[in-house]
Amino acid sequence: MPMRNSSFELLDDIARNYLNSRKRLYIVDGYAGWEKTERIRIRVVCTRSYHALFMTNMLVRPTQKELNEDFSEGADYYIFNAGEFKANKMIPDVGGETCVALNFAQRKMVILGTQYAGEMKKGVFTIMNYLMPKKGHLPLHSSCNVGKNGDVCLFFGLSGTGKTALSAVGDRFLIGDDEHVWTDKGVFNMEGGCYAKCVGLSKDK
Repeated sequence: MPMRNSSFELLDDIARNYLNSRKRLYIVDGYAGWEKTERIRIRVVCTRSYHALFMTNMLVRPTQKELNEDFSEGADYYIFNAGEFKANKMIPDVGGETCVALNFAQRKMVILGTQYAGEMKKGVFTIMNYLMPKKGHLPLHSSCNVGKNGDVCLFFGLSGTGKTALSAVGDRFLIGDDEHVWTDKGVFNMEGGCYAKCVGLSKDK
């Protein structure tokens, strides 16, 4: 839902004040997108080590040279994950203790009141969904693989419908399992890793 800028400013202040009060923070720098001409720089600031590990897996990891050259002066978008601290539900346009807010003008995402790591992943997907069509590219919620002859196959479906399983067949090469961009040059993965669900997983399945 839309949010007035003054409300976002308050949420941003709450999140950053909380982060600044912690003894230890984790910062993850990475790219959204494998295509070098289209990728964007993301910086995640969080308090939980598993959030940092999650985004280290989900973002495309820069080399040390890329870190030094591309992230020395900051990133294109920032994610401030203060999910351990609740949002103020009295702030206009908030209405609850959980709030995930994204401001495209300020290039910031603020997370309060939830420790679900997937909010960061979906936030990056939302950013790419907004930016890529402006360049004439099609963002897709799909998995993707490629055959030995360069034939590409896309699998579409809602979460939990089998995109990851279908794309990970043995005789084809996995491009990605969840988020892609289709350009005039081909298809590239937005993410650096996979997001396979492990609930009920066993060696028999």
